[in-house]
Amino acid sequence: MPDRRPRYDDVARALARVALAAVFVSGGRHVWRHPDGPAQAAEPLLKRCRRTVPILDWLSDRQLVRVNAAVHVAAGVGLSVGRVPAVCATALAASLVPTTVAAFPFWEQPPGPQRAKQQGEFLKNAAMAGGLLAVALTDRTQK
Repeated sequence: MPDRRPRYDDVARALARVALAAVFVSGGRHVWRHPDGPAQAAEPLLKRCRRTVPILDWLSDRQLVRVNAAVHVAAGVGLSVGRVPAVCATALAASLVPTTVAAFPFWEQPPGPQRAKQQGEFLKNAAMAGGLLAVALTDRTQK
């Protein structure tokens, strides 16, 4: 009879997924409820993106921010419960790119505390993207 006890690495992997997912579910929920600030922050990036991706013209900045928030909530929940974690982690990592570039363009700030703060937030998001990619790759290799 096979041993049905959870292995420590399975428990650790599940805890890691929940920890990563919590950030996205919480943040996505907040942005869904209050999209105006993030939409305003995303406006310069979205303006540049619309020049090369005309399909983005179909939605307002506010709607695009909400779509991203919905991805964060849906993929975050999926990741936390272990439902196709590789797909959820990949979706979150991909959606983190425009979120990070729009919210923390530290390279546009003059040297000083604001630039340092944005750079720190940018690097935190880069670290989360790395964690998500590790989840995606680990999940694929564990099958």
